[in-house]
Amino acid sequence: MTPISILEEIQNFWESNSHTTLELTFETLEITLLYHGNPLDKHLRQNAKLILQKCDDPSLLQMDVVDNLVFPFLFVFDPTQALAGKSTSMKKIPRPLNHGNLCVKPHSLELEFTIEPPDKERELRVRHIYKLPIGILKSY
Repeated sequence: MTPISILEEIQNFWESNSHTTLELTFETLEITLLYHGNPLDKHLRQNAKLILQKCDDPSLLQMDVVDNLVFPFLFVFDPTQALAGKSTSMKKIPRPLNHGNLCVKPHSLELEFTIEPPDKERELRVRHIYKLPIGILKSY
């Protein structure tokens, strides 16, 4: 069985006029909490999902992060940078999340963002690493 390329799937979805939603399922999701750059806690999840949707602005895509430790959230990103293998910023990320980045590789996808509490000393960095895509669902 040929491994699924996340880069190719997102590229095809973005360029396609026939689908408005792309659901990616990954074998594993590794969530790491970092406190002042040092690992604090790690969680593993199986069959994690990300949902991509097209935006009114054709130069952007929206990603729905379904499997998060606290709450699901949406953000918007520039697929041109992401599909070039460059780290791109998460736009319109909900508070208290901030300073988000997305990096897409052929067989993994990484999100990293900050949870900003009122007390800056308690700020946490969160890293999601989605590995081994195992399922693709396209819908209208």
